[in-house]
Amino acid sequence: MDYIWIIGLHVTAVTVWIAGMSVAAILISALDPATAAEPGPVRLLRAAARWDRRVTSPAMGLAWILGITLVVVGGWGFEPWLVAKVIIVTALSALHGKLAAGLRRLGEAAPGSGVRTVSPLLRFSPLAVIAGAIAIVTLVVVKPY
Repeated sequence: MDYIWIIGLHVTAVTVWIAGMSVAAILISALDPATAAEPGPVRLLRAAARWDRRVTSPAMGLAWILGITLVVVGGWGFEPWLVAKVIIVTALSALHGKLAAGLRRLGEAAPGSGVRTVSPLLRFSPLAVIAGAIAIVTLVVVKPY
């Protein structure tokens, strides 16, 4: 497969991954636990969790596989900008795990109270997703070091 096609597939997978993370982040930050326990939001949270399992998570995996392929095929090695990018991508991957767990947690009723909570830090997750994506694009395009 041509290098340019691998780049195109990588960018597509990353776009789907970041879009899915953005939706999850916005839902989790917008819904407080009491509102999230109501029937309407619960259906939305469950649908978002299904989308995450079926589309966003595989897109993340594909982005990683294609990214590693680009490094190997392109002979990039351990360029400082690439190391910085991998650190940010790893942080976004961890955030994706927290968001996926948050969607599942809020979409399921807790025994007794019916209200489940997620980390209050996830309220800032939309900002983290956007900042991470901007940082990665900047590193890839500018290659500052």
